[in-house]
Amino acid sequence: MARERISRRLLMSVLLVAGLSGCAAPPIANAPSPAPVVEPALSEQDMPVIRTEYVHSEHRGVPVELYLAYPRGLESIEDLPIVLYLHGRDGVRPTPIPYDTLASLERLHREGTIPAFGFAVLDGGYNPYWNDGSANGDLAAMLQDELPRWLSERGLGDAGGRPFAVAGISTGGFGALNYAADRNLAGHPVAAVGEVAPALQVSWEGMREKEAFATEAEWLAVDPLRRLDDLGGVPVGVWTGDSDPFLDGIDQLIERYSNIPVVSFLPGGHEGAVFEAVGTEFVEFLADALPAVD
Repeated sequence: MARERISRRLLMSVLLVAGLSGCAAPPIANAPSPAPVVEPALSEQDMPVIRTEYVHSEHRGVPVELYLAYPRGLESIEDLPIVLYLHGRDGVRPTPIPYDTLASLERLHREGTIPAFGFAVLDGGYNPYWNDGSANGDLAAMLQDELPRWLSERGLGDAGGRPFAVAGISTGGFGALNYAADRNLAGHPVAAVGEVAPALQVSWEGMREKEAFATEAEWLAVDPLRRLDDLGGVPVGVWTGDSDPFLDGIDQLIERYSNIPVVSFLPGGHEGAVFEAVGTEFVEFLADALPAVD
């Protein structure tokens, strides 16, 4: 497949976050960590509402940060459709979602281009591949069993508190494919999967270097490239750098999975400059999968 850049204007300069597996986002007033540097052009009014709180996860055995982002000015967030966004290796600090994705959500909704929806993030710890039996606990079970309850308690998601779609960046892209597969097998398929530079390995040698799985068998049991049939045909959008070190695995996903309506190769590697160049198309792709309103 030919690799072409989808041309678009960058919302801001984000080279300062190049190399992160999850990109910087706007500071939160009560965040315990130091606020990241924000470009002057990015005012608070350009960004969606961002809320954080802590919930206790039995599957992780610790309090876990729940991060919510949704457009400003909504009369109510009751029953607001939610996209589960899985962060990459470096966790939720300074942010789990790239600036441009957050800003695009706010701008596109303000312009009337998309209906309202929000993002939900849970802190999966350092270097999460979002599997059970990980060093950070049973992350897949937390997403499947506990997240719907937490969203339902806040009036978010569908009737069962479930997100309508899932997205992920880097190791979060690995987890997002598995989450979608698990939801499909459970009879509650997601409507779309958004993949930003998914960390898909094609060899145990490469995977072992990441120190996320103790054995090859543990990795193979949850390798998303071996679970493509479990996705059930859900549309998957892919955005990646054309020199990303995970490109072999990303190419396999694109070549072997039959329903990938959006593929965007951008100049660059596994870095912030790429992650921050996909916001508009990424948000529009997810918005297109929103459930119809009765």
